[in-house]
Amino acid sequence: MNTTFTPELRQAAEGGAVEARHDLALCYARGDGVAVDPAAAFRWFEQAALQGHAASQCNLGLLCLKGEGGPVDHLAAARWFRAAAAQGQPRACFNLSILLQSGLAPEAGPGEAAAALQRAAAAGLPEAQFNLGVSLLVQAPDATAKSGAATWIFEAGKAGLAAAQYQIGLMFDTGEGFDRDPQLAVEWYALAAEQGYPNAQYNLGLHFELGHEGSAPDRDRARALYQAAAAQGHEKAIDALIALDT
Repeated sequence: MNTTFTPELRQAAEGGAVEARHDLALCYARGDGVAVDPAAAFRWFEQAALQGHAASQCNLGLLCLKGEGGPVDHLAAARWFRAAAAQGQPRACFNLSILLQSGLAPEAGPGEAAAALQRAAAAGLPEAQFNLGVSLLVQAPDATAKSGAATWIFEAGKAGLAAAQYQIGLMFDTGEGFDRDPQLAVEWYALAAEQGYPNAQYNLGLHFELGHEGSAPDRDRARALYQAAAAQGHEKAIDALIALDT
């Protein structure tokens, strides 16, 4: 895929090549080799979308959703997301689920948002897996259901999604969804903290300040973690940092 502007790419797009039209749209959207031009990006994504190009349909939906290159149009966004989702495009399924759940566009039928999220998660999209897992966890009536919800969150965490890694740490910390294991909680918090996730930095700091099971307290490491979270405006980390140094 050529995502750097060249005269040849533009010529191919003008000649009707659908992939070239998609790639040229990306160039204008990102400023790759050409000035950023949302209107041009919209125009080329639209031409490729009308040819049935799923990724272009998804990207066009995002532009409609954000009002980039044209007016904000939630109904058009839903229409393009649906077109791409019908071709199995995972990101379009996820975007459609978020749009419908937000109430910005109506569902075409009962359960459309949930079904779209399920499809995106089943396709392996980490953000969808996380959202589905959290949704199921909140609704879970018993431990078995919570374990099933945790499986989706675990998949997202393994893929490197910081929010999921934090949630896994929290579940090991509390014993909700997984058997309680403070050491595994620390390991998962650490993964999210390394990505700059402030909640994980704070919770990991607590473990080091208090000394998690089997480990001695480490106030220096706790302070560094609180500082990192506090720098992002985490209020509990700010309070913990003040208390640690008084």
